[in-house]
Amino acid sequence: MLDNIPRVYIEFLAFFPLFLFAVTPLLQLIHDFINPYAHYVSYAEKTFSVFICAATVGMIGVLLYILKYVHTNGKPTLKSVIKRNIPMVFFLFVILMIIISTLINGFTEDALHGDNYRRESFFEFIGYFAVYFLSATIISDKRLKAVLLYALIYSSIPVAIVTILDSRFFNIPALDECAGASAVFHQFNHYAYYLIIVILISAVLFVKEKKPWARVLCMASFLINNVMLVINNTFGCYLACFIALVFAAVIISITEKKLNIMSVVMVGLFIAISGIMSIWEHTIFSNLFTFAGDVGNVIENPENADRAGTGRWTLWTHTMGYITEKPIFGFGVEGIKERLAFETNNVNDRPHNEFLEYAAFFGIPAAAAYICGVFSVYLSGLKNRMKLDSYEVAALAAAFAYLVSSIFGNTMYYTAPFLFIMLGIGFKRTEAEARSKRQE
Repeated sequence: MLDNIPRVYIEFLAFFPLFLFAVTPLLQLIHDFINPYAHYVSYAEKTFSVFICAATVGMIGVLLYILKYVHTNGKPTLKSVIKRNIPMVFFLFVILMIIISTLINGFTEDALHGDNYRRESFFEFIGYFAVYFLSATIISDKRLKAVLLYALIYSSIPVAIVTILDSRFFNIPALDECAGASAVFHQFNHYAYYLIIVILISAVLFVKEKKPWARVLCMASFLINNVMLVINNTFGCYLACFIALVFAAVIISITEKKLNIMSVVMVGLFIAISGIMSIWEHTIFSNLFTFAGDVGNVIENPENADRAGTGRWTLWTHTMGYITEKPIFGFGVEGIKERLAFETNNVNDRPHNEFLEYAAFFGIPAAAAYICGVFSVYLSGLKNRMKLDSYEVAALAAAFAYLVSSIFGNTMYYTAPFLFIMLGIGFKRTEAEARSKRQE
């Protein structure tokens, strides 16, 4: 049976739910045009359905992938399994710590179902690593990678156009349930996480693609979503996008063994768009001056820097204090929300730093393993830099943008999976894995 199942069919099982997640913002936009007053319930139902699909169909694909690999190559040694899957070893430790933390802190309503807004139960946190990342890692067919990344690009353009029209020209009832320039997302920060991923994918594929139609599409996406990012006014994501574009120029130049001029041009184009948009939007330079002032205040007088980063410094210092109380297993899912809400007069109940969030929820060892797992994905890319295809480079750049922005943000049920999908697509296995594929 395994001999008769082509590998690409197995990969498609893992690919299909990830594709559904990629186009969910567009599907939600269509839904909101039809029924704009059921937005929150609809989006949650869509992403939950995709999660169930990924956890069943995707995991069947993963299981078949493992069985076919063993059937083709024989039973692997533990050492070879670890060597080919170092990120997942770290992520498995994170999963273990999530389970232990939940057992210790109790199966609360938040742990089992998540709160009414973020909807992240401990099952969802486990799914980020065991479902989205793991499923994405087995997709090696370049056609499937291309479809997945271009699905993100195609679906982002109408979402951005409609949001620009709604926020700057005339009211569109479909977006009435979403405050500010947030498109179909609950909050504008969340839309910015999505925007920077799409912008980085568009930038890298514009540089790397050869087909004219693909380059035109990528440039259109890059321009439209950049304009939307400026209007969105999430400075942490704006800063992350600039840093990630520089990072993308570096890794493209490394993989090509020479300076790629067009990748540098994309950085310049990002700056140019910001300058042009500043004629109408006065937030960019204001944010830059505020950011510089906040950094100076933190360095010179950290005791009086509570307002730095729109109050994030307060959240970070309080969260670090909580972490010292339970450094090993943390407080569990949403375990610090009441204390943080009290400290901020019910303004915020999350740290607005995903690394601190993992440490506060599941302990320092879990956060350290999460960081090591992410780092090992990029280390694998560095070791195999000459073998990275354009889609893997784009995925790594997009994930890097999200990771930088995560220093200032929180996980959400409909944004965090993008990170793990991109990390999975960008993960390059060792030469031993490549040899096994050729044997098939």
